[in-house]
Amino acid sequence: MTQLIPNSLSISCVYYDTDMATFEKTLLSIVNAVNIAKECKTLEYSELHLINNNPEKETLFFQFIEKQREQLGNAVIHNGHGNIGYGRANNIAIHQTQCTYHLILNPDVITDSQAIKNGVEYLNLNPHVGLVVPSVKDENGEVEYLAKRMPTFLVIFLRGLNNKLLNKIFEKKLAHYAYQDKIPADKPLEIELASGCFMLCRTEILKKVDGFSYDYFLYFEDFDLSKKITRLSKIHHLPNMNIVHLGGHTGTKSSKHKIYFFKSYLTFYRNQK
Repeated sequence: MTQLIPNSLSISCVYYDTDMATFEKTLLSIVNAVNIAKECKTLEYSELHLINNNPEKETLFFQFIEKQREQLGNAVIHNGHGNIGYGRANNIAIHQTQCTYHLILNPDVITDSQAIKNGVEYLNLNPHVGLVVPSVKDENGEVEYLAKRMPTFLVIFLRGLNNKLLNKIFEKKLAHYAYQDKIPADKPLEIELASGCFMLCRTEILKKVDGFSYDYFLYFEDFDLSKKITRLSKIHHLPNMNIVHLGGHTGTKSSKHKIYFFKSYLTFYRNQK
């Protein structure tokens, strides 16, 4: 592998149909967090990969980028590949980057100003850790449990269906799956699986596992990547790396998205055998 750039971070953010006001908040917050990390000498170089997966919104996407060009800094634009799925789109940046660390970022995440600094410093001090994931709240200030244990068929069925009565009946199983016995945490916590909305990774590890699997279009590509990473290193949840996640909630999505959800889980299940 080509030698990586010291003290550097690349970021990939895939756009499909996120509201532009939310997308703007996402990008400006991550740029601010990166700039603070640079001011503290935690980082020296960064690059932002913006990947458009929606051909129908190409004009809108480019108009937004041009409007924000000065604030975005070293932005690399990827367009014209069509809707190739979340993992494949992120792989475009993962395969190109030569930065020490790479952040996989959803377009609906508000990054705390200290998050990048804290995350990179932790990785610098803990070489056995290949991926760190943040402490998360939703837009109402409620804790989101994006760290996960390996799911059972029952848990996946409940998550996809999102029926209030069934969720209440199986509350303990759902809570265990989502690390609600451990999170919120007061110190770093080793976890099994990480959500794809904010994954701060060692690029060396990402390249060794060849990024996201091409077996997925949407959903569970993050769990698959987590399993590959844990064969080489550890995944830690960091209480002092904070974000606000404005999306999620698979159970409230359309029938088409639920079909993607269940089909992708079956692929994930087969791939773990």
